[in-house]
Amino acid sequence: MDMTERLAKERRARLAAERLLDQKSRELFAANEKLAMHARALSDQIVEQRSVAREARSEAQALKGQNADIATALQEAHSATVVAERRLWDSVDTIRDGFAVYDADLRLVAANTPYLQAFENLKISPGISYSALITMCAESGLVRLNGTPIKDWVTDMLARLEAEVIEPIVVQMSSGSYYRLMNRRTLDGGMVTLAIDMTDQMRIWAAVEAIPDGFVLFDREDRLLTCNQQYRDIYPEAADILRPGVTFEDVLRHGLARGKYAEAVGREAEWMSERLAAHRAPSSIHEQKLSNGRWLRVLEQSTPDGGRVGLRVDITDWKEQQAALEAARLQAEAANRAKSAFLANMSHEIRTPMNGVVGMAELLCDTELSEEQRLFAETIRSSGEALLVIINDILDYSKIEAERLTLHPEPFDLERTIHEVAMLLQPRARAKGIRLMIDYDMFLPTRFVGDPGRIRQVMTNLMGNAVKFTDTGHVLVRVVGPEGAVDVQQVHVTVEDTGIGISAANIDHVFGEFIQVEDQQNRKFEGTGLGLAITRRLIEQMDGTIWVDSEQGKGSCFGFRISLPVSEPAPEVRLPITLRRALVVDDQFINRTILDRQLAPHGIAVTLCRSGAEALKTLAQDSRFDVVLTDHDMPEMDGVALARQIRAAGHQMPIVLLSSNPLLARAEGEDAGLDVVLQKPLLRADLYRQLQALSVAAPAPLATTADPAPPAPKPTQRQMRVLAAEDNRTNQLVFAKMVKDVDIELRFAANGCEAVELFQSWQPDLVFMDISMPEMDGFEAVRAIRVMEDGQGSVPIVALTAHAMEGDAAEILAAGMDRYLTKPLRKSVILDVLAAYCPPDVRPVAPR
Repeated sequence: MDMTERLAKERRARLAAERLLDQKSRELFAANEKLAMHARALSDQIVEQRSVAREARSEAQALKGQNADIATALQEAHSATVVAERRLWDSVDTIRDGFAVYDADLRLVAANTPYLQAFENLKISPGISYSALITMCAESGLVRLNGTPIKDWVTDMLARLEAEVIEPIVVQMSSGSYYRLMNRRTLDGGMVTLAIDMTDQMRIWAAVEAIPDGFVLFDREDRLLTCNQQYRDIYPEAADILRPGVTFEDVLRHGLARGKYAEAVGREAEWMSERLAAHRAPSSIHEQKLSNGRWLRVLEQSTPDGGRVGLRVDITDWKEQQAALEAARLQAEAANRAKSAFLANMSHEIRTPMNGVVGMAELLCDTELSEEQRLFAETIRSSGEALLVIINDILDYSKIEAERLTLHPEPFDLERTIHEVAMLLQPRARAKGIRLMIDYDMFLPTRFVGDPGRIRQVMTNLMGNAVKFTDTGHVLVRVVGPEGAVDVQQVHVTVEDTGIGISAANIDHVFGEFIQVEDQQNRKFEGTGLGLAITRRLIEQMDGTIWVDSEQGKGSCFGFRISLPVSEPAPEVRLPITLRRALVVDDQFINRTILDRQLAPHGIAVTLCRSGAEALKTLAQDSRFDVVLTDHDMPEMDGVALARQIRAAGHQMPIVLLSSNPLLARAEGEDAGLDVVLQKPLLRADLYRQLQALSVAAPAPLATTADPAPPAPKPTQRQMRVLAAEDNRTNQLVFAKMVKDVDIELRFAANGCEAVELFQSWQPDLVFMDISMPEMDGFEAVRAIRVMEDGQGSVPIVALTAHAMEGDAAEILAAGMDRYLTKPLRKSVILDVLAAYCPPDVRPVAPR
């Protein structure tokens, strides 16, 4: 239980005690007043009745011997007196508290039942003296003396009766009960005693005294009624003034005069007004610092009778803990900033040389190499890219650990995002001979609102692992969701593979950090072991869940479930699909099933065949098909060979070839009469678009046409001027080699100062600006350039950065740059940027 909950619990307990004490105090006050009035009335009646009785007896004695009528009257008067006395004592006997009458010699005349019951087994009867009574109580142990000798206690009890006004006293019985004794002299010198049971009130007060906080109670006139010892200990300087009847304002002024309130120094009058206003509010809670350095939480609450009850809670330890926590927080934030700066610097320091390694390897691969040299170059490039993946994993995990990773929701196409990931992984899957398939629910929306970058990262991790750990078979991505969702759709995604699987001993730890499923002694798979840990954290940040089912040697199934808001579909005019019969040929049952489900909703009757031979047999029996969809890679007879057989048999329906290697398929199928070649795994939108085109166009053999040559540049046009600010000579060399075949004029600046000077003198059309440079960094240089432009146009500036931390992109764009590229640079990306920012009045960017 933390400090806040404990304080709240103690406060509720204190408030409950205060309300109970207040209630019992009011009941006690009312009972005391009522009993006092009753006692006085009874005493007066007894005295009066005794006087009447004496007068009656005197008259009877004086008139003794007179006639019988007078004697009869006296007898009736005596009877009336006896009846009156009996009624009076019957009334006294019904009250809850003890009541007794003593004569002038302090001998017991009469007592009600509650008074006698208080003495338990002691034989108490009229005539016993008050002195003997209290002596018996002390000697029998009926009264708790708390260490006081019996003789002294008896003497003190008798001495208090000698005072003109007898002060009440509380006596504690050995049974645990408490009685408040109130004594009063009568007119004839006797004494009336009232014993009020104070047990409940004393127990409440004992509880108040036991609480560790100061407790105080004021009446409606703001006068002190009572306070516990803890309250007195908190204000030791005011102990001499804390007595019943003193006002709250007097207590404050007493403390001010002695410098008790540190926050009031120098503003005493203003502080007094504020403190009294807070005290008189219906309820208030504030903190107060004492002159001795301790802190109090002051809680005050009005009572139903207009009084005030208050608590003083010592929160010094809590304040010290808060200060320690604040210091720890500041220290942790400083450490986190240092860690982030370290990661950013390390990212920069690693990515800068990696730009040279990967860039040069990419350029080397574009040259004429022997097979062995190409192997060496490709190894350098792939190893560098693998190192970059490891760096990105570490940076992502560090951001997640520091809770600095944020999601950026935007509308996106989930099916297309998964398809793009599959396209990136397709070369690896094709090289290993495994099939990569996507089964997206036909009735599930495709457009949602989410963070496409992070979802792509999750899918890349899961699908990449599936491809990495699968040597034969397939990798299947299934996307389904429950029907009936309107605004928010729950999406279930699973990635199934036929790979090595996970052992029962490792499956519970597979989402842990730095975990690899293979045997560490015979490790053949690369990676940091962070991919699945990052994936789990990302899914949890999306309020989703992730799981895995696996059996070693038989494959794995990773799945996750997230809820995404449904985005309005982009408006799109689609032509109808008029094809009504389709022949689907694929040796894989899953692929045939997926195609069947994709075609059936458009009213296409599908016939499924497992091989080319079965397809030819089917066509021989019934050739009335509107389209043939065939897989490329099939045993015995592949898709290209099947297309040749179909054309040789004279069939003219369109043939759609589905291939994981479209370039190879087009090269092999130039003479096979193919109408369309589609990349596997299929994107439904591409499939439907081709079927729509086949619905309105006559089938035509696939022909390859060369791209039209770009128009010859006008002789008067100049080259595009490109300025690259880069302090690293290796990176300058890499950049220059990447654009050496492009028709541009390129100049380099070694720092920000040179970049600003060249911008002013040379007026480039595009600037590539490194961020970390000596003398003047990229941010300062861009700001200086934007000031020089003074709103007269804006030259595009593209940042070149090796930083990859959260916030870097926002800072770069906010500084006035139009775009940023992360090192290591890719030749294709640089060429795309050059083409995008090429001005219309210069020669087009094209290879020389």
